Amino acid sequence: MTGGKSFFPWPGSNERSVVEEMIRDRYSKHWEECNKLVKRYVYARAKNILSNLQEDIVQEAMYKVAKYLPHFRFQCALKTWLNQIVEGCIIDAHRWLQNKGRSHPPLADASNEGNREGESLSLGEAKSAEGVFEVNDEIRKGIAALQEYVNTHSNKRRNQLIIWMVIFEGKTYEEAAQAVGCHAPVVGYVIREAQRYARDKLGHML
Repeated sequence: MTGGKSFFPWPGSNERSVVEEMIRDRYSKHWEECNKLVKRYVYARAKNILSNLQEDIVQEAMYKVAKYLPHFRFQCALKTWLNQIVEGCIIDAHRWLQNKGRSHPPLADASNEGNREGESLSLGEAKSAEGVFEVNDEIRKGIAALQEYVNTHSNKRRNQLIIWMVIFEGKTYEEAAQAVGCHAPVVGYVIREAQRYARDKLGHML
């Protein structure tokens, strides 16, 4: 399956209106559909990469989509453009694995961290997740599962701050995105995947 055209019609025939809405509204339903399609592309093309690293590739691809979508000029189909972004992210992951021989490709490594996440953000000022462990056992297990999710992915600092701000401080996706220097769809993806990971983990503990 190359494009999933037979059963994945998004974005439909009016791509321009879809793109315009996504640019205008970071909470548009089209971001969720875009994320689903990017996931399918990654899972289909990165089968030889560990599943947790595939999730990192999805995050990186969605970051690039959010960053470059305003510059999309419809010189090709939107799906083609998304596929090119995914392919680039997969190539970057393979290149890093080959050159470094590590198990976790830094899709957003330290050399890019300042550009992406905003150097004005102080980790010393951010509340540590460990402070929440002074609660009952069930909540401790939930937080431990969230922290485990953070530790199994790249962008650990960014993702931990996102989880803290959204889940524990009640910040909106937009507020968290502005604080860490990414886009709201990326925040939404991190929260959804962290919650799914925690639910699965806690289910196994019961």
